[in-house]
Amino acid sequence: MSDRHYDYDCVFVGGGLSNSLLAYWIRQRYPKLKILILEQGEKLGGNHTWSFHEGDLTQEEFQLVEPFISKRWEGYSVAFPKHSRRMDSSYYSIKSERLHERVLEQVETLLETQVTGVAPFNITGKNGQQWAAKCVFDGRGFPVFNPEMVAFQKFVGLDLELIDPHGLTEPILMDATCPQLNSFRFFYCLPWDEKRLLVEDTRYSDTGEVDSESFGAEIKSFCEKKGWKIARILREEVGSLPIPLRAKYLLGDKGQPEGWMARLVPCLGVRGGFFHSTTGYSLPDTVRAISRILLVKTEYQSVYPIVVTLSKQVAKRQWFFRFLNRLLFQGCEANCRYRILEFFYRMPKGLIRRFYAGKLWPTDYIRIFLGAPPIKIRDAFRCLFHNRQRFQQEKVNA
Repeated sequence: MSDRHYDYDCVFVGGGLSNSLLAYWIRQRYPKLKILILEQGEKLGGNHTWSFHEGDLTQEEFQLVEPFISKRWEGYSVAFPKHSRRMDSSYYSIKSERLHERVLEQVETLLETQVTGVAPFNITGKNGQQWAAKCVFDGRGFPVFNPEMVAFQKFVGLDLELIDPHGLTEPILMDATCPQLNSFRFFYCLPWDEKRLLVEDTRYSDTGEVDSESFGAEIKSFCEKKGWKIARILREEVGSLPIPLRAKYLLGDKGQPEGWMARLVPCLGVRGGFFHSTTGYSLPDTVRAISRILLVKTEYQSVYPIVVTLSKQVAKRQWFFRFLNRLLFQGCEANCRYRILEFFYRMPKGLIRRFYAGKLWPTDYIRIFLGAPPIKIRDAFRCLFHNRQRFQQEKVNA
């Protein structure tokens, strides 16, 4: 195709975190390029909050998200039945509202636009509209996955305005002193100001269904126990994220034409596997990928090989986190899963930082593996080598 056939230099399918950040920075660095974001929702970023830890990003990578940061705290705390701890490590959050405002004023965007087909140089809309671009990025969220190779992190979050000050000065990253309800369960709190905070009921579960009404009632009960009187609910955030147990959790082979690799389109964010396999945090790996993409010419021939290589590197680097997921979901009873995290938060601060950054040392692997308290060594080795179905059958037979 010659240049006269292209409508745009870059088209971004999906207006989530990854596509929005990359589109924004391409616009800043190459103001003459013609860029378009296609988003099916009413606003960019949907209704989400993204967070990351100090040390997750280099200084150069941090600069790519700094304009979008909604709040920074000096530290955070965790609480378990037999252990609590404060971490003096900065924690940052980005609200989708801020992402929407900053990107929309810089990048041409079509909201409430349904896309039915994506190819390396063409996009087809629901109404038959066509867009052609030198490079297409797909960031539409998780593709189809193999249910036998995933568990789930599901949550409901309520952004609350309280009648009186809540008294928190820093986030509570995990409050697992609550009933576990056949999952690893904890409450997550982000204090925006003295009377406003986000409270999430998060559960690492074998199933992905979310009962928003039930979760919401649990959040209100948690607030009541804390002595927090709710004046009004400002918004609700709901999610169910697949937690990979094996590297091949995506159905992306030749027999699945909708698989993210089979379509030969650069895939960003969680669609391309750019997320922490255990925590579900997507921002650090996404920003690392964006920093590399910005170094090359924004054309398919330059971008696609880099995205594929980076995606494979992330998948390879996170083998240990997928193993930890198998320990969590297959190696112990659901109501005891919290003990693994309780033990983990007794470890040195440096190891915890490296864990969240996805950059563990080989010695960290050994320390974590040998210390998981509720798991027998026999079961740990089964988790290392067996698939989910086989492991569960052996547990039943035993």
